[in-house]
Amino acid sequence: MIVDYHLHTSRCGHATGTMAEYAAAAEKQGIAEIGFADHFPLELLGFTPQHRVNMPPEELDKYVAEVRRLQSRLSIPVRLGAEVDYLPGREKETAAALARHDFDYCIGSVHFLDGWDFTHPKEVKRYAKLDIDELYEHYFALIRDMAASGLFDIVGHLDVVKKFAHFPRHDWSSVVEATCREIKKADLCVEVNTAGWRAAVKEAYPGVMLLRKCLELGIPVTLGSDAHSPKEVGSGLRRAVLLLARLGFREIATFCSRRRIMRPLFPL
Repeated sequence: MIVDYHLHTSRCGHATGTMAEYAAAAEKQGIAEIGFADHFPLELLGFTPQHRVNMPPEELDKYVAEVRRLQSRLSIPVRLGAEVDYLPGREKETAAALARHDFDYCIGSVHFLDGWDFTHPKEVKRYAKLDIDELYEHYFALIRDMAASGLFDIVGHLDVVKKFAHFPRHDWSSVVEATCREIKKADLCVEVNTAGWRAAVKEAYPGVMLLRKCLELGIPVTLGSDAHSPKEVGSGLRRAVLLLARLGFREIATFCSRRRIMRPLFPL
């Protein structure tokens, strides 16, 4: 079963196309289920980023309303999701903001380290000044805190810290172990995000080592293209399904009203 639970919209300021165009692209490809998960307004969490990377607060209600309209018009299920940044110390604000709408799922992501948007293309040069091992430690510590917060259903692009092809010099298997165990303890799902194949790193998020650990611990997975244009809808998802099958996964997670529903990975 192929689902695409990570579709953005033009409301975030760095995506193109209408929501209807994203949905039409999914229907054309035979994707069984889709979910819009645009960047949640950071201002509602008490944070203003340096670069515009999220929908403005005044767009949130319109976003929800448009998803609801699509739900009544399409032949495939359309889920209402959100990609929400985990900001340490802002857990109460996050919980209050998410309670405003009845989401089907919430993806928790880490894009900011001490206010620095480390995934933004304009920030690439800063990596040359950093200890990458320390960067990984910091990032995955936040992922563990995010999992423990109880705010989210899905861990978004788990190892996106590798986006620009920077890897630690030393063994980091203990970081993987600790992080995956925290995700398992929190009963979260991990997204297989195919945008990594389109990035400098040329690997899905997460990579094989992390996926194997997820399988070992019984952590469920779901799928997302992280599409920022209609042409990216479904990108790499069949490849991701084959990778999961080769590793030994047999089910995929879907969501409705914050409830996880496991479905067979095959038939597609």
